[in-house]
Amino acid sequence: MTKVESTIQVDTVDADTLSGFFERFNVANQQIEESLLMLDLDPHDGQMLKKLAEALISIKQSLLEIEFNELAFLAQSIGNLISSIQSTNSKFESTFGDIILLAVDDIKTVIEKIIDNSEPCILLPRLPRVCEAINKISLEDKLHLNESIRDALLLLDPSIEILETAITEKSSLSSLFDDTPPDEEELAAYGVEENEDFLFFRGLSEPLENRAHYWHGRSERMLRLALKMNDHADRPVDPNQLAAAIYMHDVGMALLPIEIIMKEGPLTNEELAQVREHPRIGFELLRYMKQWSVAALIVLHHHERVDGTGYPSGLKENDICEGAKILAVVDMIDARMHERAHVTMLKRPLLRAAMEISKHADSQFSAFWVDVFRDLFHKMRKQENSEKD
Repeated sequence: MTKVESTIQVDTVDADTLSGFFERFNVANQQIEESLLMLDLDPHDGQMLKKLAEALISIKQSLLEIEFNELAFLAQSIGNLISSIQSTNSKFESTFGDIILLAVDDIKTVIEKIIDNSEPCILLPRLPRVCEAINKISLEDKLHLNESIRDALLLLDPSIEILETAITEKSSLSSLFDDTPPDEEELAAYGVEENEDFLFFRGLSEPLENRAHYWHGRSERMLRLALKMNDHADRPVDPNQLAAAIYMHDVGMALLPIEIIMKEGPLTNEELAQVREHPRIGFELLRYMKQWSVAALIVLHHHERVDGTGYPSGLKENDICEGAKILAVVDMIDARMHERAHVTMLKRPLLRAAMEISKHADSQFSAFWVDVFRDLFHKMRKQENSEKD
């Protein structure tokens, strides 16, 4: 591959040109996400591969027009990978989608950082190695393919740890995302008591989840993962309060008009304001039960962000209760692994969810709880592997 030098300059690009670039980039990026979503459903869909290739060509050409040539090499490398799949009629692997999502996101991030002159673009010196790693994938045999994919992912974002995602029904890791209700024994192991209030909250969650198909089973999945994370961190949050909050955190969402819940397009400002009131609704319902005051606070805070840009109160990390920080991570993990009608997003596997929360540690999520999730996953994977040996 031709050697590239990190000489990207933005001073000579006028505002209108940059605006046009980002407009074309966003259109192409949306096309990439839609194509990847369809390829998740049918990895042999030639039409979607063609659309994916066209979107990458569009990004490459847009980068060349503003003379961001180094980043154009990255877009070209991804395009080469797609061309190789097309020419050999190969199956599109989901991990290829991970590489594409990371690379396109990095392209945008690098450009934004250059424009803002906010911090050094650490990706630039690695670009030749990144491109070589991606180009190598199409040349590898099946035996070495996974290793090349891991190399490319780590070069694109060294801050993430590559998580194994081959979770089968026989895997103990599948229990992290099981949507069957935990029994009394399992709950007791986490310090949760099945009293009348708890059974009421659980019973209330089921009809609320039935308001939308993509909510089915989410409370049980989130409950199990939240309790595991809390346990892994030596239970800084009362497990009973955390469990109650899991069941009740979206009660306010379920009480919204059905046309808002089921809306597939972007919400209007008025609709968005209604959605952002849902933590208060859950809080008001719980706060009248004085023994559940901690759960009420968790519900109220679960959409706050550690950088202070969340809602409903714009709290920063030190003012957000720990249970809400757990719930925020768990909610994101579940949302990224399951479709939600009111947000345009990919049905991503665990790896993509883990990459996203890692990127937003210390801004949207507590870095401490992001690390707890990752450490828990790796510990369970290590334990599972040792049991196989």
